[in-house]
Amino acid sequence: MASRRSQVVLGLDPDPARVDGGAAGARDFCLRVIEQAAPHCVAAKPQMACFERFGADGWRAFEDVAQAASDAGLLVIADAKRGDVDATARHYAAAFLRPPIDAVTVNPMLGTDAVQPFLDAAAATGTGLFVLVRTSNPGAAELEDLLMADGRPWHEAVAERVRAWGAELPPRESGLSSVGAVVGATVPERVDRLRELMPEQPFLLPGVGAQGGDPALLGPAFGGSIAGALVSASRSVIYADDPASAARDLRDVVWAAWESVSP
Repeated sequence: MASRRSQVVLGLDPDPARVDGGAAGARDFCLRVIEQAAPHCVAAKPQMACFERFGADGWRAFEDVAQAASDAGLLVIADAKRGDVDATARHYAAAFLRPPIDAVTVNPMLGTDAVQPFLDAAAATGTGLFVLVRTSNPGAAELEDLLMADGRPWHEAVAERVRAWGAELPPRESGLSSVGAVVGATVPERVDRLRELMPEQPFLLPGVGAQGGDPALLGPAFGGSIAGALVSASRSVIYADDPASAARDLRDVVWAAWESVSP
């Protein structure tokens, strides 16, 4: 039997309501979780809001956490969801697409000119993007599922743009694009169609655990490649009594989902 590669992303969301000690407490909490759970994960995804709320101390804590995750052999995805006019987006891209950060989440609401600085920075630094397409929160349906004049939901138009943006960058060794898509694990019924629209995009799938997403239903997200799906869990792992066991159990469920559809 093949060894079980992990496609689990460790979401690092240190909530002050549950983690004492301000920025230093958030940093130390995340460092402990990384030490425990990293062997069963492929990436870490620090939620920037949980660090930025502490100002300069929070940024220093984020830098320490990102470096620790990288040193543990994890990819680092800054969950920043940035999106602004091109002049401002250039600064956001410079802030996030540099070592030890490997990718950043991007909000595409403002269109191509606002995303282009992130594409340029990713091309220059060998990093990547995950663009919000169909998010995991309940309110996403209010706008992302709105039907356009041709009868398609709006998020499908975003998916088509993501595929086009991805074509601007060289593919990874896996053959997949450096421009991925955020697709909520809470809407598995959308995954088949979005995979059809974005065959080369890696999917970052948040919403497992506390939000109710079922990782066993995410097989179609892989698109025929083990690198095609990254399943993210935050609260259900980091606040577990044993984060290592929680991450390992999720890894096994995700692997089973891959095996159910693997060529």
